[in-house]
Amino acid sequence: MQLNPKLKYILILFSLLLHACATTGVNQQVADFQRPAKYVHFFEVLDRIVVEADARNAASFPVSGFPYLRTNRFLTGLKRDLDTDARKEQWVRWLQQLDMEARKKEIHNLPSNAVRDLALALGEKFDRDTLQARAALYSDKMLNHDLRRADFFEVVEAAAVNIDEYKTAYRIIGLYPITSLPVAFVTNRVQGEFRNWHQKPLDQLPIQGELIVYGPSAPAAYSRLNVSVILNRWRSNALGAPIPSDTDTKTLAAMFAPLIRQDQVHSYDRIGAVVWQDGRVRVDFQQPTVYYYLTHARFKGEPVLQLNYVFWYSARKGPNSPWIERGDLDGLTVRVSLDNDGAPFMLDIMNTCGCYHFYVPDPKRVKRIIPAPGEIDAFVPRWMPESFPQRRLDIQINSGWHQVVHIGAAKDPTVFLPYRLVAYDQLEMLPHPDLRFESIFNSRGIAKDSDRLEFIIFFPMGIPDVGSMRQRGHHAVKLVGRSDFEDPDIFDKSFEFY
Repeated sequence: MQLNPKLKYILILFSLLLHACATTGVNQQVADFQRPAKYVHFFEVLDRIVVEADARNAASFPVSGFPYLRTNRFLTGLKRDLDTDARKEQWVRWLQQLDMEARKKEIHNLPSNAVRDLALALGEKFDRDTLQARAALYSDKMLNHDLRRADFFEVVEAAAVNIDEYKTAYRIIGLYPITSLPVAFVTNRVQGEFRNWHQKPLDQLPIQGELIVYGPSAPAAYSRLNVSVILNRWRSNALGAPIPSDTDTKTLAAMFAPLIRQDQVHSYDRIGAVVWQDGRVRVDFQQPTVYYYLTHARFKGEPVLQLNYVFWYSARKGPNSPWIERGDLDGLTVRVSLDNDGAPFMLDIMNTCGCYHFYVPDPKRVKRIIPAPGEIDAFVPRWMPESFPQRRLDIQINSGWHQVVHIGAAKDPTVFLPYRLVAYDQLEMLPHPDLRFESIFNSRGIAKDSDRLEFIIFFPMGIPDVGSMRQRGHHAVKLVGRSDFEDPDIFDKSFEFY
């Protein structure tokens, strides 16, 4: 059952019209750049083929008029700090890197017939490696050409905007000022239930099945000194944002990887590797896996690094879960935010649909929660365990609904089911059994095969496909109000820190 298709198309078209109006002025300025036609044609054809194949990677956002650049919420938020030429140039280079990373996945995921169509349209023989190399070459050439323009940075800054996860048109049609009232009431009731879980002693929490403990197969002991060294090594750039190497990222991921205590009643309570099976996204619980990626935010105005851990279940089912939330594919995301001295100052957790987001701050850092008039305030059901991170983060999850009911810190257990730590990028170019590749997310950042009925009820809150699992960069975490998980200022907006 879905929203009337005609109404859905009207909402989408209205949103696209608003976006088009916002970018018209930028595109008129870019038209004066007089770029070499060869580069322009290459990116136009490549983008068209990628869109036709539904292979666009939505983790970052296109920069209108600049086909070799993409942005994300953190980089868009940095625009106000671009007060020197060095910062501006590094910022643009980071936008270019984001585009190259996305194009690598898009080209990797193109069906063979799309690669042939692309070669035919460009009049050359291409394989995927050649395409990637050509995209990198033309990216550099187009950037070097554009840098000659005196107004280059000014135009790019105007063009680099985020995609809004909230659709105002949905809220207008859904009478948001009225329909948000019962949603706020239900949200407060559910938060009360969460708060009760987290205030109970661990031994008083009900266990419906068997408690299974998962832990990283190759853990690393926490060392504040080592973390600080890594952060300082990669923060010595004009933007002051730590950008660790892949090797150092793996080290950090192993240090902070959580223990997962799962109440297991059924196979849908077992975490696993995301796989393609008979053309559908499935979870193989014979291969316990946690996917990790880095993001950035601000802490008291300064850029800081975040470690994100995502684990997946085959479904959300069982009597604990509300019926409208049940369906195939479920996930949890745990985020650890580090200060620049290497210590975590904030944990926050959400279901990977963006639902049930809550914070677990270091109590020594928070002076107060900042009220959010007309919205739901930041939800803090408990504070960060005092012995974390010297001891490993230990989270307990209930059956079926897959909500975190307890957060502690513990020594690495002697007996546990080991999980692999795998880079999140694998989800964005996942191999099929026949060795072709495809992202588990569609071009709007929604996980395939994770449809929910919730959109029928909650579309007036303005979030398309609410309840479906979502790709990084696309997590709206408030039904009442507006807030994005990846908003770089989410902490400074929600808390006053010491």
